[in-house]
Amino acid sequence: MRTGSPWACVIAPVLMLALSVPVGGAMAAEAGRYAPEHIEQTYQELSWLCMIRALCPVTDEVSKVIKGAIAGDASAEYLLGLTLATGDGVPSDRGAAVAWIARAAEHGDPDAARDIADRIRNGASIDVDETRIAAALKSKADTGDAEAMRALGPMYIRGRGVKQDPATGLDLMKRAVEKGSSGAANDLSHVYLLGAPGVPANRNESLRWISISANRGNVDAMWALGYRLMSTASAVPASERDVAQGFCWLMRAAVLDQPQAQEQLSMIFARGEKDDHGTMIPIDLVQADLWFRLAARSPYHDNSQIRAMIEPQMTSEQLGEAKRLVEAWRPRRVEELKSIAIALPAVAPDGAQRSCPAMH
Repeated sequence: MRTGSPWACVIAPVLMLALSVPVGGAMAAEAGRYAPEHIEQTYQELSWLCMIRALCPVTDEVSKVIKGAIAGDASAEYLLGLTLATGDGVPSDRGAAVAWIARAAEHGDPDAARDIADRIRNGASIDVDETRIAAALKSKADTGDAEAMRALGPMYIRGRGVKQDPATGLDLMKRAVEKGSSGAANDLSHVYLLGAPGVPANRNESLRWISISANRGNVDAMWALGYRLMSTASAVPASERDVAQGFCWLMRAAVLDQPQAQEQLSMIFARGEKDDHGTMIPIDLVQADLWFRLAARSPYHDNSQIRAMIEPQMTSEQLGEAKRLVEAWRPRRVEELKSIAIALPAVAPDGAQRSCPAMH
């Protein structure tokens, strides 16, 4: 490179900065370079370093997210936190990730607020001002923001950042459901399932709210409802098991590509099921293998014990049929569920073939 080159004044500083960065990690998070208190300086350095693409430690998409977070965009702050947690397109830094999620929550992002609440409930020690979170959420909830109501409700129930008021908390969550939040209905189901301060456990209320969430298209609620209907808790009479309805909800979640529902279906078809109402699902190894193979695409649901329960009992013809079904399978969209007829493979007491009732 010639001294008089017009690029010298640009490339030289970039090379000097690159030489000062640890090899392999570029601007790695060893000193919290991506934490809120250092992010502006880091962003300035990135503007130089990323002039040479090979030296840039972040993707263009992440760079835009960082810019939004610096500007105080709460959704960008939360996205940056999630991105730093996974290390997707940016050096991973879990400490900085939590700090950005906490900042987003304090700025009123409902998803970040629920994320922080879950972490604290699971025992994490996080430096966050819950009073600020509650105030920011209340400002949004007062304008009719359903997701803000959903996030603020549990804070009132548990007295986090506000004076404890379970009635107000429940009312906020129910208003969120009225405004269309299927997530709020799912959250209410959890509150009533286990109970909370000032809210006694109520199984019927829990089932009612999770049914609302499932009927509105919440795939995780579909799986949870199906699982609960298929396997009642020890304190619940066996007569309350409803194999037919449980199967319908598991199948809906499974066709939407929910791996837990697919895994559950594989076990149902592998061993068969029946309930006290005379409903029976016979063993079907081809269907068991189909749903197992679909679930096993997720590393968390490739269960060798389930595989051993199914495939050693299958003929070569059955294995071939299961493989063909897997190759032809495609996930459906929530909008399609209302037009899909799901046949119950169950034998009813009267011997009639039935289908799952339509979602409502």
